[in-house]
Amino acid sequence: MRLTFSEIEAILGRPLPPSAYKFNAWWGNNLRKAGHTQSMAWLHAGFVARVSLRQRAVEFIDLDEFHRAGLAPRPYRQGPSETSPRGHLRNASRQSRGLSGPQR
Repeated sequence: MRLTFSEIEAILGRPLPPSAYKFNAWWGNNLRKAGHTQSMAWLHAGFVARVSLRQRAVEFIDLDEFHRAGLAPRPYRQGPSETSPRGHLRNASRQSRGLSGPQR
């Protein structure tokens, strides 16, 4: 699934931080990096992100495809999750603003 930064901002209902436009690392696929709730959202949903800062777009790729190709370690998924990274992005945004629980 490919989304432009503006599409992601529409889903979140707010702008991405300036660092999302400047640094590939903001889009890193790391569960262990403190403060990166955005990567936790797509990783827990079962996706990895591949960003193009030049195109201002990110592609969310299903982890199962990466696993079949031998490109990613298992497992990123932890517990029940929605199937779409859109829902997880929205929920991570709500949680980062101190709002409780996922909105459905």
